[in-house]
Amino acid sequence: MEMSQQTQRIDPKELLFAFQQGAIQLINQKQLLNQINVFPVSDGDTGSNLASLMQTILEETTEESHSVVEVFEKVADASLLGARGNSGIIFAQYFNGIYNHLLQLEEKSSVQSFIESIKSAINEAYQAIEQPVEGTIITVIRSWAEALDDSEQLFSLELLLPNALDKAKLALENTTNQLKVLKKNQVVDAGAKGFYLFIEGFTEAFVTKRTALHLVQDSAESVKIERSEQEHIHTTEPTYRYCTEILLDQVALSKSELQQKLRPFGDSLIVAVNRGKARIHIHSNQPDEVLKYLSGVGQPIQQKADDMLLQYQVNKQRKAPIALVTDSIADIPADYLLENQIHVLPMNILMGDTSYIDKVTLQTKQFFDLDRQTDGRATSSQPTLKTVENLFSFLETRYEAILVITVAGKLSGTYYTVKEAAKRNRTIPIEVIDSKQNSAAQGLLVMNANEWIQAGQPFTETASRIVEKREQLKILVSVDDLDPMIQSGRIPQFVGKVAKRVNLKPIVSLDDFGEGKLSNFAFSRSGNEKKIFRELSKVNEQHKIKRYVIIHANNEEKAKLWGRKLREQLALSPSYITDSSTVIAMSAGAGSVAVAYELEGEEQQ
Repeated sequence: MEMSQQTQRIDPKELLFAFQQGAIQLINQKQLLNQINVFPVSDGDTGSNLASLMQTILEETTEESHSVVEVFEKVADASLLGARGNSGIIFAQYFNGIYNHLLQLEEKSSVQSFIESIKSAINEAYQAIEQPVEGTIITVIRSWAEALDDSEQLFSLELLLPNALDKAKLALENTTNQLKVLKKNQVVDAGAKGFYLFIEGFTEAFVTKRTALHLVQDSAESVKIERSEQEHIHTTEPTYRYCTEILLDQVALSKSELQQKLRPFGDSLIVAVNRGKARIHIHSNQPDEVLKYLSGVGQPIQQKADDMLLQYQVNKQRKAPIALVTDSIADIPADYLLENQIHVLPMNILMGDTSYIDKVTLQTKQFFDLDRQTDGRATSSQPTLKTVENLFSFLETRYEAILVITVAGKLSGTYYTVKEAAKRNRTIPIEVIDSKQNSAAQGLLVMNANEWIQAGQPFTETASRIVEKREQLKILVSVDDLDPMIQSGRIPQFVGKVAKRVNLKPIVSLDDFGEGKLSNFAFSRSGNEKKIFRELSKVNEQHKIKRYVIIHANNEEKAKLWGRKLREQLALSPSYITDSSTVIAMSAGAGSVAVAYELEGEEQQ
């Protein structure tokens, strides 16, 4: 007697295995997806974003599941945690929609229940998007789900899945004709291709019950496609600069309420909500304002903000074959970074229960405002290994080599995290250099590296010159209150406490190893500043200052005054005056001002 769809059961082990194989299939093809990514913006990260989602699913499904519902619950939860990018959040909402519908059914493990839930969740995926566009991932999701429900003659998933995969493939191929930008570039939609790759791996595993795929990340076995000068030239500059994503907990608002409130902040709005958690994706010029609003409706537990404008400019026309990377502690004007296509790894700032992105979702002035309202001391942490690897994945397909200049290893673990990421089966040369500096002195080192790269200096020569240049840089910080530097460990506690006891106004610098030290001191703030100016005059007379920069922690007026005085004294204008990173502001304290300078050196030709 033939078993019906209603009575045939799905084995949870087989289902979980299929999910894992689908995830691996997509991860292994992430570079291909990155390289065909032209919609909605050509930021070349769809593959990396979807791979991040699939990696989280793999990590969260390592333990055995005992029911179909448990499998979907794990996948649904993992997808909200790991979703990145437009397609990733649509994926997440779709998986959560399947799970939610399955919970409402009396029979939860039958083939019929699976198909009903797969089809019902289409609406969930569409509702996550403020303005759904056909010819994208949503089209292939719908085609696949409807194909599964389209046959009255097949009574097992082993027979239904291959037929649905064929229909999904046709829908994928047709995306090229549905969107003008895809047709001009003669590619399928990257998100749609990602979904197809996932269900292809899922189908193969469920039908054959065999392990067909093994995880291959960033190795020579990964799919690589040579990029031509003309690739994806038919894309337009993004209207909004930052692709902002935030994961919230303890959310009471509905999906539609969140969409309505967030609409004024930008476009490409996608919201996935389930069981008190919400994953928000929006393209915005105000990621800090987006986070400020969302902090009032839930607890932010994860966030990112990718610079789509920089990605677009690199995709359209990179300025050099070597990618230059630094971290956000390097105090350099934002306009200079964008103009010279310098990539920045952001530090993370934890205030209360919320983690912020330095210089993106948290600016220095906002930091001091929040610091007065928050119980407990703010702390900072280096970029995560995953953040570094995601950036390297993007850069590897666009450059011939990567040069990274980090904050002093004595001050942060960033150098060691980046070194670790650089070891992991990279496909192009990567050099990671400890600047042994921070703040504006680190910024000057990055500026030198940029000038050499733009001048066409070879990779190894540039790296060698950076190491030599470190000795010609110095920073002097005028600090009013030593407490922040003592608490953050930027200067030795014993020395700091002694100086504080006698009310000294110190000048803080770094030693040759990149560790904080008290360079000098005075008994008043004005005396402190005079000593800095005298030291600069002396250095200029003996060695000649090539250039200098001024930074401040929410004290622009004082920084500009320094600029006027030093211009007269040194007969040289500052290269720039800018506010400090939040991390520097945390350790130097409100109102602090610093000058970093570079000595003339023997320049190699």
